[in-house]
Amino acid sequence: MPTIVSPIRTERLYLFPATSKLYLLELHDLQAFASTLNVRVPEEWPPDQITPEVIEDFIGRIQAKERKVWSFYWILLQKGSEKPVLVGNGGFLVHKNGTLEIGYSMLSAYHGRGYATEAVRSMVQWASSSLKRDSIIAYTYPYLKASIRVLEKNGFLLKGKGPEEGTIAYEFLSGNRNPVPAL
Repeated sequence: MPTIVSPIRTERLYLFPATSKLYLLELHDLQAFASTLNVRVPEEWPPDQITPEVIEDFIGRIQAKERKVWSFYWILLQKGSEKPVLVGNGGFLVHKNGTLEIGYSMLSAYHGRGYATEAVRSMVQWASSSLKRDSIIAYTYPYLKASIRVLEKNGFLLKGKGPEEGTIAYEFLSGNRNPVPAL
């Protein structure tokens, strides 16, 4: 697997690769974190699912001999001289069996505007080309309709039950009839 990850630019977003240094700043010095990324970090940061324990797990996975996580901070580009805004994050976990799992989370103030669909599309394209993966899985809950729409818009198909109680599994296969559209 590659060890150097370049930022990804989409129409409205800049996906900046997370590092253990950035995660440590996020945990311990939010002002330095914002300064390093050159972004405005909303008061609501981080998204609900991103707890200190999750961040510490990501740091361990980044530092593992064979890297087990690839993640990005989602930065919303602004017009004019306004500072870009940190709106979400997402990435991939590599399981012991080699399965690649995508996950993502956004601040609720930015839901419903297509940012997650745009970011997930670019991350899937990156994983397909950089990590050489034809299959990516995602787990969600049936009541998270917006998350399901993001997956479906990006060519993920329902596979059935997920590994945790009440979850469902989706899978992206490069041969799906609904491939990831070009940006």
